[in-house]
Amino acid sequence: MDIMADSLLMLSTEDLLQRLKEAGINVSEDEAKKFRAVSLSQRFKEVFTSIVPKVLELQRNTPLAKIYKEAREEMLAEDLPDSDFRTALILLPHIFKEKAESLITLGECDADNPYPTIQLVETDWKMAFSKRVQVLVKADGVEMCRGIGVEERTLAACSAYYVFNFAYPPYMKNTLTFLQHAIAKITVVGGKPLPITVTQVLNILC
Repeated sequence: MDIMADSLLMLSTEDLLQRLKEAGINVSEDEAKKFRAVSLSQRFKEVFTSIVPKVLELQRNTPLAKIYKEAREEMLAEDLPDSDFRTALILLPHIFKEKAESLITLGECDADNPYPTIQLVETDWKMAFSKRVQVLVKADGVEMCRGIGVEERTLAACSAYYVFNFAYPPYMKNTLTFLQHAIAKITVVGGKPLPITVTQVLNILC
């Protein structure tokens, strides 16, 4: 399982497009051209980077954001862009009134969660914000992949939904739908209209 989830990030663009097609996900020719221009991981980072300032601003008063503010004051200037990116990913679910801890958790544990979950081996949020820490992606208690950095493992967790044909869990549906449509620009053939909440956030952030 770990090989399948992680290897999706290593697929050639054409193989990735074929894998998406087989999963019933329609990628238009214009979208395919964009995929061919950059790798999936590069595209994810570039598009999400553009909304980082707005996410941080909208969530500036949350408890996690206050912890990040303290951590940020102790960081070097050159480390701030990567740290801002990680923090925005962690805070994103709060914009949809969903819990960040349902997607990204502190500490390695054996919670019986059937959906892909990102686990930071670090047990302190302040440290997790400050540096790229070891991260696992687990589903149903099984480790799917392991690596360094919330950025890459978030993409791996999202990719796992396509690899294993998982439906989005109700408690994280809006966040994952937003990442799919706003960041990856992927639409599903015959899919339902976007939830109003996702559309509203799209208009604010993008």
